[in-house]
Amino acid sequence: MRPLTRTIQVEITLLVRDVVTILWVALPPLALLGLGMGIPAFRDPQDDLAGLRLVDVYLPILLVFTLALTGTMAVAATLASYRHQGVLRRLRTTPVGPVPLLAAQLVAHLLYAAVAVALTIAVAVAVFDVAPPASWGGSALALALAAWTLFSIGLIIGAVAPNPTVAPAIGSLVWIPLMVLGGLWFPREAMPTVMRQISDLSPAGAAVDALQHAWFGAGPPASSLLVLVVSALVLGVAAAAAFRWE
Repeated sequence: MRPLTRTIQVEITLLVRDVVTILWVALPPLALLGLGMGIPAFRDPQDDLAGLRLVDVYLPILLVFTLALTGTMAVAATLASYRHQGVLRRLRTTPVGPVPLLAAQLVAHLLYAAVAVALTIAVAVAVFDVAPPASWGGSALALALAAWTLFSIGLIIGAVAPNPTVAPAIGSLVWIPLMVLGGLWFPREAMPTVMRQISDLSPAGAAVDALQHAWFGAGPPASSLLVLVVSALVLGVAAAAAFRWE
């Protein structure tokens, strides 16, 4: 465990020193502040949302946004960079091996995504009086499955991208439709029927649906959890199959 622990410490240190990382951590809570303070309608109860406000509805969306941004951009770019620079190839010949590096990468990025999630929730509760989740366990489960799925997508992108410049470009092409289906630009409740059905079957859409129900209802629907579990398993296997050290 010592090589893994040490590698995690190093990766976290590198992330903390990166200005881009700090900006990404601040982006979700700042986006929530901008939407909630800049658009008065976001703070008004909506009849078509069962009395919820748009700021309430957008909180789960921004949490999934954080995980999707981390997975498809940060994880993918870092993995592609390490392969392009030969870091993985060199580590493969050492007693440490590349596996601790990959595990450390995922843990470090998950921790900084968790900080962004926590800050966003804190802003929502403190500034906009958003209620805490009705189901803490269901919310944690939805976030964990979403992280597994979206980080697996990042591993796949990092495996096929030839260098760290191309990885974010591919990540953007994947992230945009993910978040369209997740309701970032307009709520899932306002989607046409066919688009809503596609959203329900997508990782981001299922994550948002599970999280919204866990936050404001009795718990995440079994159908959304099933989509997340299947997506996590399929994408996890695909990530393992696509991965290459060199």
